[in-house]
Amino acid sequence: MNDQNPRHLPPEALDDWISRISELLEVEEEIDVAAVLDLTRDVAHDVARPAAPLTTFVLGLALGRRPQSEFEPAFRDMHEKLTRLAAGQRDS
Repeated sequence: MNDQNPRHLPPEALDDWISRISELLEVEEEIDVAAVLDLTRDVAHDVARPAAPLTTFVLGLALGRRPQSEFEPAFRDMHEKLTRLAAGQRDS
């Protein structure tokens, strides 16, 4: 294993990573990293691991179709719906 190129980012590196990819992809919205990671964790645990990145990808597509002025409330609403859906999978 190459220690100079770790496979996992340390938590303090996430801000830099988000900043770099946001600039590269021309994303101006503020990203709630904790909420995205919480959703990913919930889906991975309550639905299936492969469903986690797919869910966040579809969430991004859905948010990208909204006007920028609606980003934050739309993110909160969609996050809540997806979290409830994932919890329902656990309970079923």
